[in-house]
Amino acid sequence: MKCPRDHSELNPKVYESNISVELCSQCGGVWLDKGKLEAIEESLDNDYTPELQQMPNLIEGAFERAEQMTERSLPCPACGTPMENHEYAYCSQVMIDSCPHCGGVWLDEGEIMKLELFFERSRLEAGEIRRGFWGSLNRILHRR
Repeated sequence: MKCPRDHSELNPKVYESNISVELCSQCGGVWLDKGKLEAIEESLDNDYTPELQQMPNLIEGAFERAEQMTERSLPCPACGTPMENHEYAYCSQVMIDSCPHCGGVWLDEGEIMKLELFFERSRLEAGEIRRGFWGSLNRILHRR
């Protein structure tokens, strides 16, 4: 399989939790077959606690997203179909290329880590919301 950016050969690599990905040794991009991004999202192998402490540069992220949206679509390395460029989950600030035909995902260098940070931050925020909800409910029930 060839890299959609520089046409180098993609090489198999185990990323985490025995999830196999295809890596471009030239540009650092990663190809994920259908379902593998979701598997990485569920995995908790990497600890991003120090990175989560830092505030993201929202202006730089917005500039990167706008720049990526103006690029021409990349061909899917698996089936050749033009991929769609869009922001993952509509709030991650990470632009991904996904194939509408085979469901695979192309991530440019560094995007897999940005997505893992997004997954971790989402898990932490969901936990805080649940704790806040149950704590409020507990206070209401014990007032009687």
